[in-house]
This record gives sequence, structure tokens and C-alpha cells, in this order.
Amino acid sequence: MEITFRSYGPADLPWLTALWNDVLADGVAFPGEELYTEPDFAAFLSQQDAVNILLADGVPAGYYILHPNNIGRCGHVANASYLMDKRFRGQKLGRPLVGHSVETAKALGFRGMQFNAVVAGNRAALSIYQAAGFRMVGTIPGGFRLKGGEYSDMYILYLPLV
Repeated sequence: MEITFRSYGPADLPWLTALWNDVLADGVAFPGEELYTEPDFAAFLSQQDAVNILLADGVPAGYYILHPNNIGRCGHVANASYLMDKRFRGQKLGRPLVGHSVETAKALGFRGMQFNAVVAGNRAALSIYQAAGFRMVGTIPGGFRLKGGEYSDMYILYLPLV
């Protein structure tokens, strides 16, 4: 399988929005609960430092967004979110997706990457992040409310880039 990356364009907006909303509706990984309209999601994407799509044999399979984790004196640490189309899950595409985001963060001058809310049950993501060199630096007991109303621990992960 040939894996390539490209920046998103306006024609990608329906797919990007639908994939994000699908993850939100699942209620097990992202903190948001309100689904996006395409215009609102376009505005959200315009605030990102990078939005890159992973193509598997030329077909969009997943994407990531990248931005500062915080503002001002903390703006040198990046944060990213990853989405994989369900049709492509389990095909070992998460590692190149995360790897590309790390290289993009470095190229943009970020000094580290931090994930604030990795849900404990998201074992596939945790495995990918740890293989990429991220270290678990904290646990927030019961910090994530799952769609069914149960509470799950969530982790804070960090990767130095310099």
C-alpha cells in the first residue's frame, strides 16, 4: 500500500466534517458532543496550523489537525488530533499518520507535543503514541465521560521535539 500525505482543500470539507462528527458521535475518544456543520467545521479548520490527509493508494483514509496546545508562553508545544476512516482502521496506518504529524510539528518549530486527554480505553492510539516516543506524564482519574455516562481515566502524554 502506497501512503502519501497532502494538505486539505475545500473539496475535502464534507469528508473531513463527516469523519470528525462520526468520532464525536461514537463518544469514546473526543471531548466534544455537538456535531459540526460544514461551515462551522471550515472555520475550525482555518484555525489550525496544519490539516493533513493520509492517502492510502490515493484514497483519503485519515487525517490530523495540528495546533499549539496553549497560548503565549506555552505556544511552543503542539497538540494534534487524529481521525481514521473506519474502513481503514486496523491497517497499520496510525503510525505513519502520527509520524507525519510529529515531523510537521518539528518543521513548524514546535519544541514538543502534548496530548491532554487520551482515553484509557483507546488502546490502539496509546500503542501508536508510545511507539512514536510519547511518554505518559499524568493520569486524570475519571476525567473522560463516555457516551453511555460511565467515566474513564484519561492520560496526558508528551514528546519532546528538540
